[in-house]
Amino acid sequence: MVELSVVLITKNQAWNIACLIESVLQSTSPVLSRETILVDSASTDQTVEIAGRYPVTILRLKAGQRLSPAIGRYVGYQRANGRHVLFLDGDTELIPGWLPHAFHLLCEEPDVGAVTGTVINLPTTAAGKSHSPDPCREPLCSPREVLWCSYGGGGAALYRRSVLEVAGTFNPYLNAEEEPELGLRIRQAGFRLLTLDYPIVCHYNDAPLAFSSVLSRRRRNFHLGMGQAARNHLGTKLFWQWIRERWWEPLAALLAASGVGAALLSLLMGRLGWFELWFLGLCLLIGYVAFQKRTLRGAFVSFFSWLVMAEGFLRGIMMRPLPPEKFHPDVELVCNAAALSTEK
Repeated sequence: MVELSVVLITKNQAWNIACLIESVLQSTSPVLSRETILVDSASTDQTVEIAGRYPVTILRLKAGQRLSPAIGRYVGYQRANGRHVLFLDGDTELIPGWLPHAFHLLCEEPDVGAVTGTVINLPTTAAGKSHSPDPCREPLCSPREVLWCSYGGGGAALYRRSVLEVAGTFNPYLNAEEEPELGLRIRQAGFRLLTLDYPIVCHYNDAPLAFSSVLSRRRRNFHLGMGQAARNHLGTKLFWQWIRERWWEPLAALLAASGVGAALLSLLMGRLGWFELWFLGLCLLIGYVAFQKRTLRGAFVSFFSWLVMAEGFLRGIMMRPLPPEKFHPDVELVCNAAALSTEK
C-alpha cells in the first residue's frame, strides 16, 4: 500500500489538465510512495491525450452510460491503493504548501476522517498563472470543523482510507451531493471533518447563475442528488439530519407543493383566496431577493432555480436506492503508470 493516492476527476478539461497534473506532481514529490489516478468521463477533447504525457494511470468511463463526478470518485477510489486518498476536480489546481499541513493534521488527530481547505475561485482565463500563497505560510487559525469536505467551488479533500472503509466511499448512484452525503456518514461513524485556514486549490469556473446554467445542471440531473440521498436514508436517523443540513431543496419542494395545494383548494372552493395568498407571498419573496441582488433578472433566475430544485428533490426522493456494490461501470484502462515505471 502506498502512502498517498491522488484521484483526478475530469471531463473535457484539456485547457487545464496539464496545470493540474503538474501541480500535483510538484506538491506530492516529497511523499515517498504515491500514485496519481485520472478518471475521465468520456471526454471529447484532448484531456486524455495530454494526461498521457505524464506518469499518471488513466481510466476512461466509456460514453453511452450515465456519467457523474460521483462515479469518477467511486471508480478512482476502487483503483487507489493509498493509505490516504486526495480527490481533485479537473477544473482545479493544487496549491503548494497545503498537503504537508493536511498530513500533519491527520497524523496528530486520529479521529479526523478528512481534511480540506479554502478555495480560490477564479475565471478560466486565469488558469496556468501563479496564484499560490507563500508555500511556507502557516495556517492563520486553528482547523475548523465542517459538515462535509467541500465545496466553495472545487471538490477537493484528503481522506483516510481506513475511515472510508468504515463509513463507505462515495455513492456512485448519486447524481450530485456525493460529498455532503459522504460527510454525513463519516460523522455518523464517529470521525470529524476539518478545514484548514490555507487554500487547497484554485478553482477555475466561468459559469454564472443564469437560466442557461440552471438548465444545464437540470439536463445533467444534478438537482436529483439531494432527493436521492434523502431517499437513501429514509427510515434511519440520518434522514432528518440530512434534511436539516440540506434544507433549501426540501423547503423549495414544500413551497412548490403548497402552491399546488393552494391552487387545488381554490378550485374546489370556487374562490382564488388561498392561491392569491400564496402568490402574494411568492411576489414578496421575489421582491426581497431582487432587493438583495439589486437586479430583478437575478431574482427571476433564482426563482427558476428554486423551481428546478423543487422538481429535482421530488424526482430524486422517488428514485429507488441501490447498494454501491451493485454498481458496475464500463471502464477502460488507457494507461497504467505502474507498468510504465516498471518498464523504465
